[in-house]
Amino acid sequence: MIKRFGKEEINAVIKSINKASLLSGYTNKFLGGEVLQKFEKEFARLHNCKYGVSVNSGTSALFVAQLASGVKNKTKVSVPPITFTATISQVIASGGIPSFTDIDPQSYCMDYDFKNKTKFAIPVHLLGHPCNFEMIKQMKESDMFVIEDCAQAMGAKHKNKIVGSMGDCGIFSFQETKHITTLGEGGIIITNNEEFAEKCRRIRNHGEYYKDDNIVGFNFRLTEIQAAFGLAQIKRLPKILKDFRKNANYIMKNLPEIISPPIIPKDIEHSFLILGCKYDAKKSGLSREKFLEKLTKNRKKFLANEQTSDIKGLNFRPGKIISSGYKTTQYNVPLYRKYRPKNKSANAEDFVKTSFFLDIHRWRTQTEIDEELRILHKTNQEIK
Repeated sequence: MIKRFGKEEINAVIKSINKASLLSGYTNKFLGGEVLQKFEKEFARLHNCKYGVSVNSGTSALFVAQLASGVKNKTKVSVPPITFTATISQVIASGGIPSFTDIDPQSYCMDYDFKNKTKFAIPVHLLGHPCNFEMIKQMKESDMFVIEDCAQAMGAKHKNKIVGSMGDCGIFSFQETKHITTLGEGGIIITNNEEFAEKCRRIRNHGEYYKDDNIVGFNFRLTEIQAAFGLAQIKRLPKILKDFRKNANYIMKNLPEIISPPIIPKDIEHSFLILGCKYDAKKSGLSREKFLEKLTKNRKKFLANEQTSDIKGLNFRPGKIISSGYKTTQYNVPLYRKYRPKNKSANAEDFVKTSFFLDIHRWRTQTEIDEELRILHKTNQEIK
């Protein structure tokens, strides 16, 4: 069993509880206590940005960033059809309209169509793979406001440009399964735009201090204790990323031939939140779904203790550590169907049909990884 957190995180929480700023942190212009402000600055600096505005989740970060950037009154916002639901839901919550644009077949990230230009875009760095920096650069040169969704790709880089620093702002999630966490939930917006950062702060905290503001405020604050935990996690980030990459590289070298690992160009530094592969049904002679069914049965059969997998804080049912990934494109989700484009996104549709995900979280032991690979190969041998 791998220990998730160390004494540093625990001691940081205890120290924060004993500090007076825990109670008085938001009386100083509602900017938070000294620990929270330090956490914001450290995280922003780590991503080559001047300002950080912490919030209580990555979803809140998406919402706040859009309101602060001017999304409202049915404003079209370009989004990829392959992403977590919050990317789309918060466009709608902000008053905007999601405008779907296909993904790149190699990176699975947004492949923006400049023929259908919008004023706002949320490129998603998917599964730890950064979006194309040149694409984001061109977006900005076209006077688009670019909100990078970095929830799945902390520490990833393209052409040595780290995610979160490419667009006008970047949003991150500190939910439990992400690269670092602030006690289970949390998020942040980073930017080099001081005026934008100020707007985000006002929206985050009711706008009570900013009496002349005309933007409705909310309560999306992160606590001082969470920030203290996050500061300790930041110090661990290089090691955390190293562990993710180590697990990913080991698995990619040991996959059966029916599963293709992601293609990673030399100018990409992938952060591997999840290992997104492709399943070749023609090569295996069995559909992905049937293969996963057999895999689940074998997992029950071959593992002596089938509930040992505790990767995300949950005891996964057998076979759920390896999955088919995203079940559908976002525009086929019932709530979002009215925003469905006239032409389906071909690459996104293919991704849904062929994706094969492996959870490679740093909390997985080498023994557990080897067990999963053994069962994967055993299942592959059975269908030959």
